[in-house]
Amino acid sequence: MSGVIARQLWKRFQVRKDPHGGVRRRALFGRASAAEDFWALRNIDFTVPPGGALGIIGANGSGKSTLLQIVAGVLKPTLGRVEVTGRVVGILNPTAGFHPDLTGRSNVRMLGSLHGLDKATIEARMDAIIDFSGLEDYIDQALRTYSAGMMIRLGVAAASHFSPDVLVVDEVLSAGDLAFQRRAVGMARQLRQQGTTVIVSTHALGDLATLCDRLMLLERGEIKSEGSADEVVAAYMQRIDADGGKIHPGAPMVAGVRPTAPTRDVTLTRVVVNGVSDPDHIEVRTGQPLRFELHYDAPGPVDDALFRVQLFRNDGLFVHGQNTVRGGLKLGRLHGRGVVRLDYSSFGLLGGEYYLAVGIWPDEYRSYTTGEAYDHRPSVGIVRMIDARADGAGVAAFPARWTHERGAAGTSPAQNDAVEGAS
Repeated sequence: MSGVIARQLWKRFQVRKDPHGGVRRRALFGRASAAEDFWALRNIDFTVPPGGALGIIGANGSGKSTLLQIVAGVLKPTLGRVEVTGRVVGILNPTAGFHPDLTGRSNVRMLGSLHGLDKATIEARMDAIIDFSGLEDYIDQALRTYSAGMMIRLGVAAASHFSPDVLVVDEVLSAGDLAFQRRAVGMARQLRQQGTTVIVSTHALGDLATLCDRLMLLERGEIKSEGSADEVVAAYMQRIDADGGKIHPGAPMVAGVRPTAPTRDVTLTRVVVNGVSDPDHIEVRTGQPLRFELHYDAPGPVDDALFRVQLFRNDGLFVHGQNTVRGGLKLGRLHGRGVVRLDYSSFGLLGGEYYLAVGIWPDEYRSYTTGEAYDHRPSVGIVRMIDARADGAGVAAFPARWTHERGAAGTSPAQNDAVEGAS
């Protein structure tokens, strides 16, 4: 068994105001754009005893993922220290380390070896891993045939059976279908009962409340609240309501979706939103039309590229996405310049600010595993939705109509009322 002790953790990244302008600046002026220090974590202290569980919440860019990567040993702190002993298993990207040409079973064996398990131990646990994943009918097929949800299930199932002394989980407890989410949370509870220390970040606040001894709220790299689930969740919701869903300046430079390694076989030359080219901010009223134009350049022939548009809330929640495959648009072979358009006759997100992420990918599979993209802009700009109170609450608006009948059931109503709304 092992606990986790963090003392005076600071983590600094160097970021550029124009992340895509380095090449242009060097070509024009002979130097890259100036980098600035960004402190993703500031003076973080906490202790999680053996068998304890700490939940971490906060908006996108608050430092949650950075902190979990430091605990898992993926990143090193700029200042301070973390003490962790025993086997640390991080489910930070549950499909990391997978190979698309190997079967699911072979990928489990490879992951087990990477975590230091011998062949006999891996084989002894194989049936339990397969049963937990629910992929019995697919386990001997190549991973490239799996859907994103299937890969997440296999990754979580494998990692949770690798005897962790410390389990570090970033977001994936809220991934996959609802039934698998319940199984993943149940597995985390079972590991706790066996003495495993758990540190987890997820948007499923209800799961945190039942799984964790206490919660920690991060904001811009600092601890803003720490205590029981009720106390910290209440503080978090108050801050979200006070901000009105706003995204703080600077967050898009370090936050966003999964890291990628663009190949530039096809590049995005311009992004146009409702006629505005490469906007930092764009305002849209709930229920009004919305158009995205993705201008591209393919220097050489590229077959069957996938274009994707995604929107994320300020706390990192993925609220909506669309791509050319889901939309039924077959692009065939691309060569030269062109533009792909995505039109919404009535866009139904409710009030708030949302990160806009766009990209061009070889296929849906690699976007969830290797991170290999042709081109990817995780935070092109911010879409600010403006709604009326009648549009409803939450993140999405739906056409709706309230009605009211006066009088006892089965009798003629004395008066009928109807109120129309857009939520």
